[in-house]
Amino acid sequence: MTARSYTALDRVVDTLAVVAGAMLCALVLLISVDVVARASRLFSMPWTLDVAEYLLYALTFLGAPWVLREHGHIAIEIVLERLGYWQRRALTRVIDACGALVCATLLFYSARLFWRSYASGTLVYETFQFPEWWLYTLPPVVFLLLLVLFARRVLNPSRHQVGAPPSEGI
Repeated sequence: MTARSYTALDRVVDTLAVVAGAMLCALVLLISVDVVARASRLFSMPWTLDVAEYLLYALTFLGAPWVLREHGHIAIEIVLERLGYWQRRALTRVIDACGALVCATLLFYSARLFWRSYASGTLVYETFQFPEWWLYTLPPVVFLLLLVLFARRVLNPSRHQVGAPPSEGI
């Protein structure tokens, strides 16, 4: 990180990113072992597909706050690049406020889904059997983190890359 102050929120975001990275490495290793084992007819790992699905799901959620904080998301900046500094800054704050609103909405609905699944006691029957609500634990937590990150960008834009000069492009 650059000259920004490093907060507890940043430590949480970094920790989740490290966990997502470790999960990605585990996923690559798992798929590689499965392919080699099947190709050489050594043994079968029928649970690999289920585990890969859940790892992809989890690492996507766990990595999202880090990507947002580091401005690593895909952005189409054709309009922003043509605006002056203050207009870019204002539009970026509006966009971040919209992101916060979307995250607040997703937080509400994902928490509601989590609670309904928990209350119903529904089970997932695949290679493994487990309570369905386990799948719904990550979204509310991550949407809360994303909401806080967007709110931080709206309330304190000087901490972030707001109004950066236009890129050179291709």
